[in-house]
Amino acid sequence: MANMAAPCRLRFSTVPLPTRSPAPWSLGVKGRTSIDATSLRGGASRGVGAAACAAMLAACLPRTAAAQRCAARTSYTRCAAGDAPTLHVGLVGYGLVGQELMKQMVAAAPKLEEQIGVKLEIAAISKSKVMALLPPGSDGWDESKEEPADLEKLGKYVVDAAASSGGRAIIVDNTASDGPAEVYEAWLLAGADVATPNKRAGSGPFPRYEKIMAASQKTGARFLYEATVGAGLPVLGPLQALLRAGDEVESVEGIFSGTLSYIFNTWKPGVKFSDVVKEAKEKGFTEPDPRDDLGGTDVQRKVTILAREIGLTIELDDVPVKSLVPDKLQSWEPPSGKKLGDAFVEAVSMLASPHFGQELTAYDDEMDALLQEAEAANEVLRFVGAVDVKAGKASVKLGRYPKDHPFASTQFADNICAVSSKWYTPRPLVVQGPGAGAAVTAAGVFSNVMEVMNGMR
Repeated sequence: MANMAAPCRLRFSTVPLPTRSPAPWSLGVKGRTSIDATSLRGGASRGVGAAACAAMLAACLPRTAAAQRCAARTSYTRCAAGDAPTLHVGLVGYGLVGQELMKQMVAAAPKLEEQIGVKLEIAAISKSKVMALLPPGSDGWDESKEEPADLEKLGKYVVDAAASSGGRAIIVDNTASDGPAEVYEAWLLAGADVATPNKRAGSGPFPRYEKIMAASQKTGARFLYEATVGAGLPVLGPLQALLRAGDEVESVEGIFSGTLSYIFNTWKPGVKFSDVVKEAKEKGFTEPDPRDDLGGTDVQRKVTILAREIGLTIELDDVPVKSLVPDKLQSWEPPSGKKLGDAFVEAVSMLASPHFGQELTAYDDEMDALLQEAEAANEVLRFVGAVDVKAGKASVKLGRYPKDHPFASTQFADNICAVSSKWYTPRPLVVQGPGAGAAVTAAGVFSNVMEVMNGMR
């Protein structure tokens, strides 16, 4: 990307948890003026009589912030009881990100109810094979409620809970699999918002992607996916805002893998590439299958999401990728009974071991040669994804950049995204900050959850 010596830069050392939505086009009931009043969710339409009762009740109450919020709502019963509206949450996926998100929500719920006037209720949790449909007041997994996982049943349970309370439903998919993405359309059509860091829907088959977007537009339920690109960094939100405001994006380029960012920020001459890969896995930076990182599939998915956001009709396979996975591990399968990620790192270490002959040690040797060439030219190696809007193309590759280039300034597991547009030229808009880890990913998802809460105020 040209002219990047002095970009307009936004740096994030921690993940912000905004209390205002960056997408005012769909803030819940207040923004959906085209939908008939009788179809609005969240108890927004209870008839003129209920509205009048609520107004009279509010006039008699002290004008506290909570009372003012009640005055703006139309449910006489709820306001009279002093209850806040409830966002009922269904969690799909209860691994590192799912459990971290649960902790963040439970810890923040009392303060958010006080500040925003909306309750958070964990209504259901699903693991890969079992789920628990929870009673009100639950704050975690309940073994006594275990039953076989059924995502359609889970969605109905959460939607019904919201309907009963006059609140709102949201399903949060914390997995990295296609299964839940297949149900997004049904959840949205049922009126549940969907928030996710799962890249499968945004980068999967375009017809499915279109159906998901159409379902969201039809019902007003929101499909929120900020954490699919940049983890907790605000990448998609600002990009959407620029486009809606009338800017014309010319290109987007960046380091979108926290894993590969860590690897290439850490890897120095004299250190084996395979050892750095092993360290990244041990620190928890890699995808469940590290080949999604090293093979560029993770970045390929994020670039596809960005390209579609800008308006390109593109499939995942349309994005060429130069894989970093050794040929001998391209179709490799883990031994029975071993975790895929751990077994893969062991296989990489074996490939790099001198005990396996020159053919296998060539993996580290070839990578070391690339690093030495870059160092000799005073450059760095970076694994970068790019979208060229004018050409209608996207790509993922290992590139060399001068040491004064913004991409050379990344640290640890930073992500960095540079947007060049009609307004941001010759200097691009640059967003940089932590791009990997359960905490920042969960925080990115939580920010989407809070967008929905803000729409319920």
